[in-house]
Amino acid sequence: MKAIIFYISLSMLLSIYATTYSQCISIELSARWVKGYDVFQKDSIICYPELIITYRNMSDTNYYFQKVSESRIGLPMLPIGHLLQYPIEEYLNPDYLKRAKMYGKYSGENYTVIFGGSSFSKGWIVVNDTSNIEVEQEIDLINDDLANIYEYIYRENYDKQRDSLNEYNTHYTLSDTVPKLILDKFKDKFVFLRPGEIYTDTYNLVGFKLVKGCFTFNIIPYLPAYVYTTIWDKSQSKYIEVKIELPKVVGNYKLYSGSFNSNKIAITF
Repeated sequence: MKAIIFYISLSMLLSIYATTYSQCISIELSARWVKGYDVFQKDSIICYPELIITYRNMSDTNYYFQKVSESRIGLPMLPIGHLLQYPIEEYLNPDYLKRAKMYGKYSGENYTVIFGGSSFSKGWIVVNDTSNIEVEQEIDLINDDLANIYEYIYRENYDKQRDSLNEYNTHYTLSDTVPKLILDKFKDKFVFLRPGEIYTDTYNLVGFKLVKGCFTFNIIPYLPAYVYTTIWDKSQSKYIEVKIELPKVVGNYKLYSGSFNSNKIAITF
């Protein structure tokens, strides 16, 4: 079976929506080192970094907006761009530990980790700094390695809770984007901030520590005022993706969209 290869437009991911950033909202990146268990040796304690995303409302208005990144229990989500050549039995009964241990080493390589903007997934994508951002590029193999490591961690530690967790969806339905559902069902996909308030999300970077390399974490500095859904197009006899505008007001919070203050950080392993 041939490998399945996906392509992305890196220039689209890195496009800057505004050169003068608003002072109302800031989304800041920082990191800290923590102690935890080794991914493959449960009785071994190691130190690894966590990425912290801090959302800050510096205005005098209550705002809500989409998160720039989503996660599964603090684990980042990355794309898999290749279909690995597993025997048929491993498709029927996947060996996630084996897949996780097949990661490569990327010491000395420089990467940009991009997230945010109007992407469907609000996941991360790792781009080698040697890539030509003006042309479409194949998704780098490091994304596969990281995705396999985090899939193993999730299934080993959290898979039994899957029924009680909000499963991740890339699209909303037409009826999802009403204030009541945003406040209840989809509250974890948005940030709600009163004046002066902050909110933080934390992401486990142990996978990046395993694969090595230098990673610059970078947010696309734009908060969209819409989400995506799919509808059946009779004229084309297929599903198409369309944008749904978010409500201007949810509860006591006004929708914030557009640019914001941000920073980037680099971590080398």
